[in-house]
Amino acid sequence: MSYMEAYDPIAIIGKPYKRGMLPYGGAVDSRGRIAIAITEEQNREDVERLKSLL
Repeated sequence: MSYMEAYDPIAIIGKPYKRGMLPYGGAVDSRGRIAIAITEEQNREDVERLKSLL
């Protein structure tokens, strides 16, 4: 998966991931499997929410 490649978070949960940070955020469990994956849209909404606080 390239850094900014679109993906379906539900489809990748539980799959191994060894490339550092997930593209838009998320979490990997202690065995290296994706536990939480954030979509580009969720990331964009979070960034806009944070910008509105400034």
